[in-house]
Amino acid sequence: MLLKKQGANVVTKNIKIEENGEHGKTVVAAKRLEPEPPFGLRVFTDEALLVMPTRNSDADQSGAPPEILEPGPQMWTDWWAFRQKPAEVRRRILNLYSDMDCPHAAAVRNYLQKKDQERQEEKVDNDFDKGILDNIEEFIRFTMVIRFNSAELCPPKADGSGPGVDLGHGLFETACRMNHSCKPNCVWITSPDGRSKEIRAINTIEEGEELTIDYVGDALEPIPQRRQELLVTKGFKCDCDRCSAKHDDTRRFPCASFQNTGCRGIHFLVQAELSAEPRLLNCDVCGLAAPLSYREEMITREMELVEEINELSRAKSITMDSAERIEQLDPPHQLHSLAEKCYELQGELYSGRGEYISAAEAYARQLQCRTAILGSDYHSQASAFCCERLGDALRHVNVEEAEKAYKRTVRQISLLRGGTADPYSKCALEKLLDVQSRRARFSPDELPHQDVVEGIIAHVPDICHDAECPCTICGNPSSLFHHHGGQVYRFCCEHHQELHASRLLRNEDQTLSD
Repeated sequence: MLLKKQGANVVTKNIKIEENGEHGKTVVAAKRLEPEPPFGLRVFTDEALLVMPTRNSDADQSGAPPEILEPGPQMWTDWWAFRQKPAEVRRRILNLYSDMDCPHAAAVRNYLQKKDQERQEEKVDNDFDKGILDNIEEFIRFTMVIRFNSAELCPPKADGSGPGVDLGHGLFETACRMNHSCKPNCVWITSPDGRSKEIRAINTIEEGEELTIDYVGDALEPIPQRRQELLVTKGFKCDCDRCSAKHDDTRRFPCASFQNTGCRGIHFLVQAELSAEPRLLNCDVCGLAAPLSYREEMITREMELVEEINELSRAKSITMDSAERIEQLDPPHQLHSLAEKCYELQGELYSGRGEYISAAEAYARQLQCRTAILGSDYHSQASAFCCERLGDALRHVNVEEAEKAYKRTVRQISLLRGGTADPYSKCALEKLLDVQSRRARFSPDELPHQDVVEGIIAHVPDICHDAECPCTICGNPSSLFHHHGGQVYRFCCEHHQELHASRLLRNEDQTLSD
């Protein structure tokens, strides 16, 4: 969607930029925005003002950095790319930041002024600063723009198997105005060439409501860690709904009386800042106040588990010792955010060993944990990939359950990332079509069907709710139908209808050849 300038505001059919007394300029909905299946809603696309390649990549033409930037050579690559732009583009880039008295700007200014004094006192050649010290204030402002507004550019691989080549980072005049939330209503997607960001709504956004994205990228980190990360990298304290809530939704512990009474309630933890003393709320079922000794025991257990998970995650390979340690990971509660990390490590371990029932159980617990913390109304790429890994394990032990998992994956990724050309969407759809073809070609007794994982998907709330007339391919609400062989097939879009028709022909040809 092309952007149109009207005075100081940028307006499209869907969004506009307004002044916000607390956050400065921000992006708000110009009308009610509602993502609908199967392909959600693209709110707008923003072309990059500036793309800065990764240092020493094939796209980097900046050459050797000046002596004063040798400690941070990427900044020279960024500055060089900036200086190649026309004056008008450079002006628009510098307008993305205005607080030249912030501590970060003051630190850069102090460093450059010392270098400038060194230049004046000593005989230096042009490689000492390459003109930076003649443009100190412009360089500082540009540095602040990069620090607080740049976005990573890493599109997926063409086959959708994971992240692709790192294309550096970019500046986007409108998208960079979007504020942060730890439970955002939008996601942004990098184009294959890294030249644009597509902003997509993941929840209904009312007219006048801010469009938000997640700057951190790990919604399951505890509140103090999320806030600290944002303070260090972006210079602000997060006060989104999750961070300003009465408790931390990522940290919960069993009722302190469970061993004696069997109470299934939980104690939520409250800790707004890393420097604040953590405390446990009363049990949400029996109302018991947790003793101080119990709180200290749980906090210690958390810290030890974090260290263990970090050490195991850093390991380049799995040894017999590390495999045993992964199996023994025991989170303080099955819906604590650390449980999600434990289950992922266990799922990867069991999948690698071919223990697919155990892997499926681990991934199902991971998905259940993510849904319990973030809510069934929150769509995330990480949850979609977790569901895909669950399907990857299930296809070896129960094809019917694998199909259900892949259907959820396709529905969620399509809503998040849109059209069928998206690599992640194509990858998930190919996996779904494969298990559907297997079910169509073979009788049930010829396919894996372990009863132990029967209904495993049903235990996790479905973020994309079931439709009354589901699409034959993905389960989304259907609006098209097709008669074939005395049966009626329903579809959510023409693409899925075409895929199903092609699959029917392939299966019939395969049957004839057999």
